[in-house]
Amino acid sequence: MKKKVISIIAFVIIVFVVGYVTSISQNNVKLSALALANVEAFADGGEYPDMEIVCNQSKHTSPGSCWSIKGECFRLSLRWDDCTFTGVTYHHCTTACP
Repeated sequence: MKKKVISIIAFVIIVFVVGYVTSISQNNVKLSALALANVEAFADGGEYPDMEIVCNQSKHTSPGSCWSIKGECFRLSLRWDDCTFTGVTYHHCTTACP
């Protein structure tokens, strides 16, 4: 019985010490100046340079910026890729589809 009580007391002490050390180590986080600057930049949302995004207003005009292939249509006995507007500048598609 005496061994059991001593074992339980030792276990409780070990759990308490491990919990205390873990708590202290989590509260002592030190960040470098670079890490703090990155955290602030993410919190502010960052600043983007002024830039203009140019998209074609019609899928019939070249170079077809911001349009991607959606499907196909047949016109004048030829198969054409049909386009859909995506707003993504690296997508390109022009079509003869109505």
